[in-house]
Amino acid sequence: MKILFCTNDSSFQPTAEPYGYFESLRELDHSAEVFYYRKKSFFYSNFRRQWVSWMNRQLVEKCVRESFDLLVVHRGGYVAAEAIQQIRRESECRCVCIFPDNPFGSYTPPLSFDLIAAYDVFFTKDAYFEEEFGMYGAGNVVALPHAYGRPDFDADYTEEELAPYRADVAFFGSHHGFREPFFSGLTDKGVEFKIWGPRWEAAKDPWIVRRVMGRGVYGEEKAKVLRATKIVINIQHGGGAVFWPDDRTFQIAGSGALAIVNDKKGIEDVFEAGREILTYTTKEELRELIRKYLADDEARLEIARRGQERARRDHTTTVRFGQILGILKERGITLPEN
Repeated sequence: MKILFCTNDSSFQPTAEPYGYFESLRELDHSAEVFYYRKKSFFYSNFRRQWVSWMNRQLVEKCVRESFDLLVVHRGGYVAAEAIQQIRRESECRCVCIFPDNPFGSYTPPLSFDLIAAYDVFFTKDAYFEEEFGMYGAGNVVALPHAYGRPDFDADYTEEELAPYRADVAFFGSHHGFREPFFSGLTDKGVEFKIWGPRWEAAKDPWIVRRVMGRGVYGEEKAKVLRATKIVINIQHGGGAVFWPDDRTFQIAGSGALAIVNDKKGIEDVFEAGREILTYTTKEELRELIRKYLADDEARLEIARRGQERARRDHTTTVRFGQILGILKERGITLPEN
């Protein structure tokens, strides 16, 4: 199958979800090419409106002229509803969007209903959003959980390579106001807790400041953090989703670390809590889980092992793309096998 994968340049790197999707297309022997809906450059930075207009024209022309079978848009950003409509009208190319944020907007801008409706299928990260759009009559919105690109997290590293990232407990993600007081004083004396992520220089709590690594981790460095840490915790942004966990949860489990994440009502749809990952509802509960599983290596490693097995079996980007094709087929959209 001939596929055009549309993403932004800043997200297209190893260990990031869009990169995992693109690699899975090639793993499945499809002909896949990347198109950037956002690409930092002089013209992008200084003539944004004109660049976006030009980009949409280029996207339409490429899909129509080069006879792609499928356009896969990850997130979408500046891709316009009119461009998607024109591609579907003037070619055999089918169009899907994999949207990894809250389409109603929270810490990201909301999407227009016209844009969502323009796609053959719009894949949303949470069953809640599918329910809401279904109520509005948007029959093309389908819930699909996050995924992770397995090869990015399966690489072998030497002890020397992992040593700078070794920790008992770690968190990777951006600084948000609610995270700083939640993390403050979380771990006991003697527990090495490292916080990786952008904007943590804004932290004011001295306890937090001593544990901030001063930068985000991406690509191979993120994979090393996950491989070198015993317990990786997650506290998800409340505006991101309602039922299902974020992509960080799948990456932690897939890497083989013990994932301890804040509870979501639908988390049992993707992981078995208590057996494959651990969940908490309060700071004190999280603190006790950290104490318990740092003291019990055997139990910690067993849960991490089962979580990794589940992630590898059910939650890779290769598995997800197969699910996408199955959903298209159920809706009468037939595509070439390869």
